[in-house]
Amino acid sequence: METHIRSLGPKDDRSSFDCGVASLNEWLQKTAKQHQEKNFSRTFVAILPSDPHRIAGYYALAATSVETAGMSGKKLPRNVSAVLLARLAVDKNNKGQGLGEYLLMHALDAVVSTAQTVGVQCVVVDAIDDEAANFYKKYSFAPLTNEPLTLFLPVATIPPER
Repeated sequence: METHIRSLGPKDDRSSFDCGVASLNEWLQKTAKQHQEKNFSRTFVAILPSDPHRIAGYYALAATSVETAGMSGKKLPRNVSAVLLARLAVDKNNKGQGLGEYLLMHALDAVVSTAQTVGVQCVVVDAIDDEAANFYKKYSFAPLTNEPLTLFLPVATIPPER
């Protein structure tokens, strides 16, 4: 599947996006643009060349900090800087084609790039359900706390090229 990932734009058709999860659809349709304008998060969309304004999938990133209790590894301060993978969704018409993985890899590349300029220790995600948590676990995300749907991935463990 040939796709192009870019920042959410004003002409993108957010209204027709449907990943099958109402909260993810509504966030893209009603919140993503506002959050981007207010610098709360950045949303990136996957676009197919044949339909350059229809969103096939998206993800959103935001800055955050996390408590290190529950993180394995060397001694860390009580809180560390992190990037929150706030949302990741694929339209039902594009599921099963590897787009979710492609969006995740693009997001991780953005995190690695950011970490070269700003100190960032990890990527954190609050998975929407067990199926989503299992998706992230395939890419070495691990539970952060006693909440099994809150997962993290140390930036130092992200391979530079995948």
